[in-house]
Amino acid sequence: MNAPFDVPVKAAEAAALADILFEMADGRPLTDELRQRLGNRVAALKLESLTAHCGSLQREPAHPSAYFVAADGIGGKPLLLRIAPASSPVSATFKDMVLVGRMQTDNRREVVVNAVPFSTGDWDHIRAFVEHVDTAFLPRPQGAQSAIAAGNRHPEISLPAVFTGFRSVMKKWGLNLASTVQLSATREMTTDDVIAARDGENPTAIGHTRVSIRHLYHAGLWAAIRSGWRDGYNAEADHFIVTGADDAGIARSVEATKEAIRHAAGYTKFTTDTSKLFELQADPRHPKPWSDAEIEERFGQVLTADEQAWVLDEFTRPFATGEATYTFSKDEAKRLAVKFGRSLKLNEELFDYIRTVKATAPGSRTFDFEPSIDEAETLTTPQELIFYMHWLKQRGRPAQLVPPNLGFKKRQAYPSSVESGVNGVGLAEYASHKMWPELLPRVQGEFGGNPIEEFRARVTELASVARFFNGTLSIHSGSGKQAEVLEQIGRATQGRWNYKISGELQLQLFDVLYELPSHSPWKALYERMVTRCEEFAANNAFGEESELAAHYRAMGKGSFLGDASKGRTDGNLFLVFWLGNVNGTRDTGSPDGDTRFFKEKLDELPADLLAEVRKRNAAYIVWLAEQLRG
Repeated sequence: MNAPFDVPVKAAEAAALADILFEMADGRPLTDELRQRLGNRVAALKLESLTAHCGSLQREPAHPSAYFVAADGIGGKPLLLRIAPASSPVSATFKDMVLVGRMQTDNRREVVVNAVPFSTGDWDHIRAFVEHVDTAFLPRPQGAQSAIAAGNRHPEISLPAVFTGFRSVMKKWGLNLASTVQLSATREMTTDDVIAARDGENPTAIGHTRVSIRHLYHAGLWAAIRSGWRDGYNAEADHFIVTGADDAGIARSVEATKEAIRHAAGYTKFTTDTSKLFELQADPRHPKPWSDAEIEERFGQVLTADEQAWVLDEFTRPFATGEATYTFSKDEAKRLAVKFGRSLKLNEELFDYIRTVKATAPGSRTFDFEPSIDEAETLTTPQELIFYMHWLKQRGRPAQLVPPNLGFKKRQAYPSSVESGVNGVGLAEYASHKMWPELLPRVQGEFGGNPIEEFRARVTELASVARFFNGTLSIHSGSGKQAEVLEQIGRATQGRWNYKISGELQLQLFDVLYELPSHSPWKALYERMVTRCEEFAANNAFGEESELAAHYRAMGKGSFLGDASKGRTDGNLFLVFWLGNVNGTRDTGSPDGDTRFFKEKLDELPADLLAEVRKRNAAYIVWLAEQLRG
């Protein structure tokens, strides 16, 4: 952004900030403790035109007497200030800085203050800061570190809150669980040109968040800088989804996926979703599984002769994880190779492509790889996890994150009883339309009808397999799960987990709007979103689930999203799942004719509502961490 802009900061207040800054920081090492004390001193000034985010404070490498600090000017306009002695040379890093003032402070210092725009859209300025001023704000690979991967559908709203939550966790338990940038790269997000082309009339088309891959990355850097978070965090490009009805369609999707990977070059974790290539009829749990003869034929079609020989040699031996020993017969190995072979080979191709892209990207060249198995329609078994992880490891593409299908549904509590009742939906109803034929008999026959105990035992076994491959169990669809489930995950994984959330942070935003008085224009905006969502459902925009809109409306659920502390089982579950998709559609029912996208309007929340949403988002992160500690 090179165009001049009007700096909404009073020169006298910028001088007052400069006075305190030089008094406290000049000639001293910049530590977090010093930045905190500086922030307290500046806050006591009660400046009207300027809010300084002192955690961002850093010296200019080429001119140690010059300082950069992120700030908000009048009207909350995000800025980056450069504060330097009047004799200091101009910045070579930010050549388009605008003069705020050249002035003498109360302590008779001659200073010059300059500024550039520093919002989430000022990508050049953000990159210049993290690449040339303070590289500590760049994301890093997560590796074996546990993390809460916080999906941000409203990054300007929730990212600052998420960092606040992680700072509280760090202070309380000494844990860095920060994985603050996470969205599905080819479902919730997409490339900038696709975002620009969306007309908002298809709520399920990719990019329904109206957040592009590059925008979320820069929003993460922006929030990290302003919060002063130098302790490391992961930036995840989640779910690069390969789709297609035939080989030609899949090939086109792979190329689109590679384009999305190019846009995600700065990210440090990549989750691929090649589940479209799973061949489920190879699984005995399928309603119409293939016979041994059909498997034999397909085995020869999916794999080359060398690959077939390698599979039979590599997998027909014991795997001792420390907790159990697993063996595969030749028939079992063939079935797994048929079920996963095409998916695994595509993951190899995508891994290699990610490695090529990262080789020329700024920041870390290494990355975390997470090949998603959780999108399978079957619950993941330890044998499946071993087959998938061992294949990739032996062929030079090891996965650091291991994501099985645990039976979670997005933004819904996990059943705590077999039958539905006062505790919400029971397991029998919950699993009735799923390809999980083994689950209910196992719960009833081996765990006395207790779904949570069975869940704990299953997670324990899968986590052991993940550790065997030096991997971390990654839990998807984590929003909405109750405390007892989170506690079992913490114990079963021995405290090594990656827990993904996304929808809940957005739902808390909607909760704040729903709770407003009926005369509030923000409550009216929320209700128009609900109306728009139900109109889309009436036109079958959400497939088979579209009929649920009328069902929950007839049940009297209205626009209530449910009690978050109880997994929202008492709310309108159609809206819980689909209302967020309306974010990327237009407000066609606005009484003033303003038909901008709902996302644009929500980004204009007034300060009091913004503070309340962030308070809830931050508290949720801390609550999750407390439960997951087991």
